[in-house]
Amino acid sequence: MHPPLRFRGGLLALALVAALAASAPAVDAQDAQRVVRSWVDDVKLDDGTTARWTVTLTYDAATGQYARTVTDASGALVERTVLPPSLMAPNAEELERAKAIILADPELRALYDQASEPTISGGFVLLREEGHPCGPGSRCLQFDVYDVDHAARRVDRIRYVVVDLRTGTLVSRNFDPSANGNETRFNRDGRTDAR
Repeated sequence: MHPPLRFRGGLLALALVAALAASAPAVDAQDAQRVVRSWVDDVKLDDGTTARWTVTLTYDAATGQYARTVTDASGALVERTVLPPSLMAPNAEELERAKAIILADPELRALYDQASEPTISGGFVLLREEGHPCGPGSRCLQFDVYDVDHAARRVDRIRYVVVDLRTGTLVSRNFDPSANGNETRFNRDGRTDAR
């Protein structure tokens, strides 16, 4: 005996929702939309008056979109613009989150703990072509993990790593920026720094 048609339709819908959820990047629901930057600006309007607007730049991890939202002093929406994939610098909270992801990795944590004065610096955005883990919609940041030896006046690279804040994952534990960095796209097109 077969289940009622309505029940089978419900199972099909449930399977479809599960498949879509599995294909989407893992996103922390509490952190789906992040404010990257926000500031208040006094703007001169067409009628000669001045208005105080708040400009907010956000990244929505659920959709992979960047947006610029402008509100007036009362909080009313003036405009909202979806921005193209961006090299928007991370804020302090994003940098701390990325460093926590790096140090949560057992291999990198062991190397970090073995160093005499380990340091994690950087946070430069990596934006690559469609199909790359750091392609449009991602929020990939590059970090240099190194050890400082003040007595020898030397800095030794431990690893160069890439973190994607959209998925909360480590994209590369041993990244080669000369082969895979942002500059690669420009070199492919024959551009040089002189242009």
